[in-house]
Amino acid sequence: MNMRDKAIEIDARNELRQAGRYPLAVQRNCAMCVITFKDMVWKDHRAYLKDISTNGVGIESEKHIDPGFVWFQDRVGGHRGGVMMWSQQVGYNFRAGIQLVPLSLESEQFVEGQVGLLRAHQPLRQPEAIMSTIMESLGRCRKH
Repeated sequence: MNMRDKAIEIDARNELRQAGRYPLAVQRNCAMCVITFKDMVWKDHRAYLKDISTNGVGIESEKHIDPGFVWFQDRVGGHRGGVMMWSQQVGYNFRAGIQLVPLSLESEQFVEGQVGLLRAHQPLRQPEAIMSTIMESLGRCRKH
């Protein structure tokens, strides 16, 4: 698939979205951690926010990021967490879509505590519990 076809595929996703996305006037650098679905490993990444909606955000990175649970260093659209739903190369960079997940204060504090362990260079204790917390919150979102 060539670069033009990939861009068209991303544009086609816009028609399936429940909420319109809006490009950001100023590119914002975004630090995040991702627990990948593939191997449940936590990795730090940097990307640029490209567009945002009420329930998601589009990012662009110089490196491929595997889909998984995302924890933003700083809030994005009022949220600290999300789920990277897709990621693909477009030109020399990689684009990805993240569904934002509203978390209760208790859930957010739990995940932040786990992130704190990583910053102290201690092993992540409960990646499955983090994923479970996110998936439960995501399920509650979809019911409303």
